[in-house]
Amino acid sequence: MNGVKSYHFSLQIKFALMVFAVMLFSAVISVVSLLLIFRPIIISDNQTRINTLVDSMKQIESLNVYDAKTILSICAGDNAEITTIDNSDAEYYRVKIDAEEKRCYIETRGFLFPDIVGYTMINGEYVKVYPNWKENVYSVAILVVALTMIVCIVLGSLMTVFVSSRITKPIRELSSATNLVARGNFKVRVPESKDREYTQLIRNFNRMAEELSGIETLRGDFISNVSHEFKTPLASIQGFAKLLQDDELSPEDRREYTQIIIHETSRLSKLTSDILRLSKLENQSTIPNKKRFSIDEQIRKILLVLEPEWTKKNIDLDIDLDTVYYFGNEELMAQIWQNIINNAIKFTPENGHIGVRLFSNEKNITAMITDDGPSIPPEVAAKIFDKFYQGDNSRKTDGNGLGLALVKRIVDLCGGALSVETPYTGGACFKVELPYVIGDMM
Repeated sequence: MNGVKSYHFSLQIKFALMVFAVMLFSAVISVVSLLLIFRPIIISDNQTRINTLVDSMKQIESLNVYDAKTILSICAGDNAEITTIDNSDAEYYRVKIDAEEKRCYIETRGFLFPDIVGYTMINGEYVKVYPNWKENVYSVAILVVALTMIVCIVLGSLMTVFVSSRITKPIRELSSATNLVARGNFKVRVPESKDREYTQLIRNFNRMAEELSGIETLRGDFISNVSHEFKTPLASIQGFAKLLQDDELSPEDRREYTQIIIHETSRLSKLTSDILRLSKLENQSTIPNKKRFSIDEQIRKILLVLEPEWTKKNIDLDIDLDTVYYFGNEELMAQIWQNIINNAIKFTPENGHIGVRLFSNEKNITAMITDDGPSIPPEVAAKIFDKFYQGDNSRKTDGNGLGLALVKRIVDLCGGALSVETPYTGGACFKVELPYVIGDMM
């Protein structure tokens, strides 16, 4: 609201104020309880003192020697005030009858701090006896207790500020680190606290910052790789397009340059399709359009489609496919087999060997595709399913590094597992495991 200041206290101050309020409330309750306990004792004690003073004054009065004023001066002391009541005083007529009828009339006024006053008649004078109970041992005890509690409240509040400062230190550090992360600094880390309650929170934050740092790195690599993958064919297309403008270019060269442009255009089209397909898969969490189909028949069809490729290299196929039905998205599953088998054909040398096995048990459907290409080192196998990663030079082709990333994402969406191993005979073996649900296969 305009013109109204809003005050926001830190958690440390709020905690200190809360402790102060609790201690103050406890102190008030304690003092009130103490006063209630002492009240009947104070009343009884002062009534006894009043009666004692009245007895003394009555004894002196019985001697018929002293007037009222002298008797009052003799009996007065530091622990009580004794005065006469003039008929002009307001309380004169209020207590007159009671003082006349009773030897000593005592009034008690007030609750927590009672005032006890006695009235009597001495030589025809109305006398007021007011003991100073606030100077007795009970009042001193109450005062000491009250002062002690005030000191405790002040010291407790100061200690709370100090202790809460240490307690909230991890929160302040976490808040500062969060602010840095919001500004794009993903390298910030918060030191772990000795307090068990904060340890898991700080670990989760550090893990989050580490993941964000990795995502930022992947984002940068992705942009760099996409730029490179687009730049190379575009530069080739631009260069050969300029050469085609030469009127003296021979028909053979023109056909060659045109074919290169067509090839590079196809590369761009495939790259764009793969990026869009992978982006779509990364943004979905379920498999749509599921139906029951035969995986072994699907793999056979893909092998037939790729026949020109493996026939050209005179590759021997070892096919061992069990009859396996699966409930899923047929188009996405075809992407898995087409990418893996296509890679196997690319990396298998001429007159090489490719093995394709498919079998199932009570839990999983397993497909294993092996080739005679170069072996995959462990450090490469750990990254081979990352976007745009093309391994070492022995397995680097004219692909865009998105095929296996697509396969990995599809398998993950299916709840399966994808791995690559190097058999003792060399080459590579890609293993796809899919969950087998008997009810879905019927």
